[in-house]
Amino acid sequence: VSYSFGNVPDAVRLLFTVDSESGEVRTAGPLDFEEKSKYIFRLEARDGGGLTGHCEVQIDVTDVND
Repeated sequence: VSYSFGNVPDAVRLLFTVDSESGEVRTAGPLDFEEKSKYIFRLEARDGGGLTGHCEVQIDVTDVND
């Protein structure tokens, strides 16, 4: 199974990465609560036989200053 972003804006691709083997999502850039407190995007899983599944990921950013 390989994992990738679904149809997501470029801004999401600049802030997050997805490991194609494990599906683990990590930050690729700094997140600013004041700018945006929640990110919702889709991930895609594809197997070797051509089947594809999708899931929705929601990341909530907390304000560490409060």
